[in-house]
Amino acid sequence: MSESDILDFSKSLNPLGNPFDHAQSNLEIGEVFDQVGSKLEQYPDNRYTELKAAAALFLDNGTKPENIIPGNGSCELLRLIMECLLYEGDEVIIPVPCPLEYVRICESFGAKIQRLWTEELFKLSTTALENAKAVFFSNPNNPTGKLTSRSDLLELISKCAEHQTLLIVDESFIELCDDPTQTITDFAINNDHLFVIRSVTNTFSIPGVRFSYGITSPAMSYVLNSARLSWNIGAVTEQIAVSVLGMDGGVNSRYLQDSRRSIRDEREYLMTQLSFLYGFKPIESNANYVLVDMNEHFMDSSKFYEGFAAHGIFIRDCRDFFEGDDRYIRLSIRPREEFDVFLHNIDEVYAQFSKEEAREKLEETIEHGGADSASSRENCDYYPCHFHGQDCTFCFCPFYPCDDERTGGKLIDSAAGGKVWSCEFCNLLHQAHNAKKVLEALMNEGDTDENVKKAWKIVIEPYLEDDSGSECID
Repeated sequence: MSESDILDFSKSLNPLGNPFDHAQSNLEIGEVFDQVGSKLEQYPDNRYTELKAAAALFLDNGTKPENIIPGNGSCELLRLIMECLLYEGDEVIIPVPCPLEYVRICESFGAKIQRLWTEELFKLSTTALENAKAVFFSNPNNPTGKLTSRSDLLELISKCAEHQTLLIVDESFIELCDDPTQTITDFAINNDHLFVIRSVTNTFSIPGVRFSYGITSPAMSYVLNSARLSWNIGAVTEQIAVSVLGMDGGVNSRYLQDSRRSIRDEREYLMTQLSFLYGFKPIESNANYVLVDMNEHFMDSSKFYEGFAAHGIFIRDCRDFFEGDDRYIRLSIRPREEFDVFLHNIDEVYAQFSKEEAREKLEETIEHGGADSASSRENCDYYPCHFHGQDCTFCFCPFYPCDDERTGGKLIDSAAGGKVWSCEFCNLLHQAHNAKKVLEALMNEGDTDENVKKAWKIVIEPYLEDDSGSECID
């Protein structure tokens, strides 16, 4: 499969694309490279005065260049902070859910990590704050997309400052939220205990340009800029970042207004469509991605990810966000036609999963000779899937999909808009005499696939061809 055929719902970029492809931004990538050309034989100015000024102007809330720390991506900024702040054994408080990078970076400096649910951060005790060197928070939350208001964050900001605990707020996606005015960057510019992170990469959909920047007090900024790696931002990245941050209107530029409008519309469409599908529970979001609870789905997040990856569609398996819990996936907002391709592939993913599950269960059944298969699994959550007293030797039919309507099975419309083979009205494999004969045929020496074909021909076909067979499909 060529890279251009892959659909990626795992990376949370602006679905409108980069501003150089949109006329309303008035940006030309050719002009940017013309400006870069004269700088390629020079070392970057490590003060990054132009870059800091562009970031401060973009925020348009009193932020000055001396409040800005440039970083080669958010992870570099976090490592820089931890390097300057932590000693081995120091405590940090990290919310659940959150990006695993928070945990990995703190672990690399030997920090003692306390994990708390996001809601618990607003109830931190005095002791917890006094013992912690830093508290992490993302707004909007990644992966839930929940946007916390400025007023709700004020108390946490004040409590952290009171106890000299650094509050790190990751606002990497806030420009793409419904209400970017909930930013707290203006609180950070005079606060030695508040550090806010912004991302150019996500906002302007330029993943090849690794640039994020931090906002904090001049004193804190001076320390971090002194400890920062020299020339950490290259000439090309610097010029592109200066260009996009310098767009007319800043966070209220036409490009970003159109982006937020498009995200809001497509997010509503995505959530509506997902709500029609069995086992999908999309969670309300203010961001450019949606978290989906699949707790009631028959596939866990890893199986769902693998199934779609095999079709060239990437989604975000959220086990690492939730400490291994495999009930969540995250879907980034993409153009509607791409999401419709996702929907179109659901039936194929389900069918393939069913075949693989059937094969796996079949091999287990053959291996144990049906010894571990109770004639009726009344403790099964789905019992009875057909009728009381049914034989449960074969939980998954080895012949699925047989595509033979004489069994009672048939193609039905799926919630995703396609067709799927339904066995709802086929009871053949749950009748004890049939299950016993099929199992005996499958346990013969030879290839399993060949034995499946033989079992169909020897056991099932006679029932289907004989008029009296209808009695066995009751």
